[in-house]
Amino acid sequence: MFVEKKITENILNYAKKKLATVTKTSDQLSKFGSERTRIYEGYIGEKLVTDFLNIEDHDTFDYDTISRKGKKIDIKTVSCKSKPLPHYLVTVNSHDLTGVHKQKADYYIFVRITEYYTKGWILGYMPCDEFWEKGTFVPKGTDFGPFQFEKANATVMEIKDLYQFEKKMVDHKK
Repeated sequence: MFVEKKITENILNYAKKKLATVTKTSDQLSKFGSERTRIYEGYIGEKLVTDFLNIEDHDTFDYDTISRKGKKIDIKTVSCKSKPLPHYLVTVNSHDLTGVHKQKADYYIFVRITEYYTKGWILGYMPCDEFWEKGTFVPKGTDFGPFQFEKANATVMEIKDLYQFEKKMVDHKK
């Protein structure tokens, strides 16, 4: 179901090098940007996806890369203890703490990586507009079962509801 990838030393070095360029005044920081571990894990996820799709990173506030067909892609990465299951959630946090901030991307690609950075899973993708339409909005402070959304509003969806791809990103047709 998921694309499983080994996290290589090359990927870790890439992420460390990118993290070294991030400062407190960097345009790459978000409301959560001071959490350097999250930034580092994000760079690992970005490298897994860009290597898998054989595309370059672009690393802007609104998207991380551009597909071969010119679609802007934002890659959402979180760490985990074990291989994710289809009913686990993917999440897009909102930087607008009073509502929902939608980045200017066409697609989200969701990634999980092991907490020890040895393996990752490209879980699937979803056109951003469709994600916002089908996802469940969770306001900041809500107890959402095993999760407490304390820092931000979020929109969530089960992994099984994502679109899967074999070898490369394709434009989704509704």
